Amino acid sequence: MGGRIETVRRLASWGVRRLASYCGIDLAPGSNDRIVLEDVIFPYFIQRDEFSVILFVGCHWYTRRYNKTFKDKTYWTLEINPAHSKYGARRHIVDSVENLRAHFDEGELDVIFCNGVFGWGLNDKDPVEKAFHECFECLRDGGILVLGWNDIPERCPFPLEDVQALRRFRRLVFPPLSTAEYLTVGPGRHKYGFYVKSEG
Repeated sequence: MGGRIETVRRLASWGVRRLASYCGIDLAPGSNDRIVLEDVIFPYFIQRDEFSVILFVGCHWYTRRYNKTFKDKTYWTLEINPAHSKYGARRHIVDSVENLRAHFDEGELDVIFCNGVFGWGLNDKDPVEKAFHECFECLRDGGILVLGWNDIPERCPFPLEDVQALRRFRRLVFPPLSTAEYLTVGPGRHKYGFYVKSEG
């Protein structure tokens, strides 16, 4: 009986979110990892003029409001699923993060947010290596990659420490969190890692 009640509750919650989204109302997921992203990480970049060209990789109904969040920035989104284009920015690209250099010049971006992509479709070693290589190439010197992933076996296909492309970056102690890797509270063990491109 408890399982049926939980299923009904989840379906009702999904229905409310879909209806709200259809009506142009964005109901933010209240998970701790989303709160950390929106209330701690985003403001750091919003308040600094040196971070003006921003790419957010991965779009869903709850990312649509980020257009307002980054309204004073040159804000891009990239999503491989064409059906999710409606949740993206005015400057939206339908493609994989593996093909970033097809859309951006070397050093064009100040910040890349890649949250919930590794382990959620970007799962195989070679595509992961290519994706983070492309991120490195498209970021300017001093540009920052914010990587979010779930550190659980079913969502972490291999340790990020094994990714050679990420070793090109320098780990960044992110000032608002005082760490280069932050574990949020919750069963999904969602982590944020901070990487800076530094070729000097």
